[in-house]
Amino acid sequence: PALLASLLDEPYFSLPLPKSTGRDLFSLAWLAEKLRPFASERAEDIQNTLTELTVRACAAGLDSHGKESTELIVCGGGALNIYLLQRLQAALPGLRVSTSEAHGMAPLQVEAAAFAWLARQMLRRLPGNLPGVTGAAGPRVLGALYPA
Repeated sequence: PALLASLLDEPYFSLPLPKSTGRDLFSLAWLAEKLRPFASERAEDIQNTLTELTVRACAAGLDSHGKESTELIVCGGGALNIYLLQRLQAALPGLRVSTSEAHGMAPLQVEAAAFAWLARQMLRRLPGNLPGVTGAAGPRVLGALYPA
């Protein structure tokens, strides 16, 4: 519980939407710093705590910004983690938890498909953003083409 509380104390979790992050914040260096006071914890307990952090973050986001949601579709590597899917379902009893596979797209192909769609939008000179999601001032064509 103390490790989970320390991880959840990360200021990012309190920031208003829209927000986005990744390895720029949640890096191995970040994790090493957070784990320093918990050096005696067993590896399996740390792994379980990181899974629970993911579950809590998803549940909190849906609770504050996804009240009308009826389904959580998981993609990426997390969709291959049966334990994570079970924990998400337990934490979100009012939602159906599924993977993108159930909707016709392999979980490990979603990011590639998204970037292919963004490239297509750029080539057609069409916006690739949703201002209400990204916080941008308006629709924008994203990216550029630099022929060799």
